[in-house]
Amino acid sequence: MHGEAWIGALDEALLRDPLVFLSAEHARQRVLLGHLERLARQPGGPAQGPIARALAAWFACELPLHAADEEDSVYPRLGAEAARRYRALAGCAATAPDVRAGLRAALAAIATGHAPAAGFAEAALAFAAAYRRHLTIEEEEIMPLARRRLRGAERSAIAREMAARRHRGATHA
Repeated sequence: MHGEAWIGALDEALLRDPLVFLSAEHARQRVLLGHLERLARQPGGPAQGPIARALAAWFACELPLHAADEEDSVYPRLGAEAARRYRALAGCAATAPDVRAGLRAALAAIATGHAPAAGFAEAALAFAAAYRRHLTIEEEEIMPLARRRLRGAERSAIAREMAARRHRGATHA
């Protein structure tokens, strides 16, 4: 390893079907959660800095994009039941915005060679466990509903919104 950990982004061609893209992103996020758990359990490992840098970037850029994809593009089109379920998921204390911001800051410090902050391991492991539950509910309950309800024109509109979000984000990165 040359000082960088690269956890590849998904091919934007997957956006042709935004639900396929989101499910693939959920699988990718599980891999990232595994790295977060490993970093929390084994601080000081040989790839600690590069992995922390990659995870900090995920928290800073990709996770907010993913949340916007779901909150702004998919879930509003699914009706009240899905919106209620998603609000319950988003309301989890272990994955709250302030927790994500704290983890991002801790990861950025680790990436520059600092020891993990007090409470980092506990917060990271709690986040990972809660976010895994979040992903499971999305994949088992919400995504099947989306696959049943969202058809051609709606999926195309969602795909355009998601692509536009990524292109705006690329110009600000």
